[in-house]
Amino acid sequence: MTFKKNLAIVLFAASLSGAAFAQKPVVLDDEAIFVAVEDVLNGAHALAAARITVRSQDGFITLGGSAPSVKDIATAVRLASSVRGVIGVSNEIRVADRPWRA
Repeated sequence: MTFKKNLAIVLFAASLSGAAFAQKPVVLDDEAIFVAVEDVLNGAHALAAARITVRSQDGFITLGGSAPSVKDIATAVRLASSVRGVIGVSNEIRVADRPWRA
């Protein structure tokens, strides 16, 4: 009888823990995504000299403006891509003092 009782307790506990870890996808609106991307970019010390603009539409981010180097542009794209709710990133950032895109 003890084995059945212990088994029942273990199965019950397992069913409760599974429900605790089940997560529904979080849907964020464009304003929340925009703010989160701007926050992560503004918080990056490596991008202090960059002048990057952010647009958000349906979870897609468009980065514009300028940055001192291609490395800074790659950092900005990587950081923007890491924000929850971002589906994709379009890079329109230019290297400062160069008329063409990096």
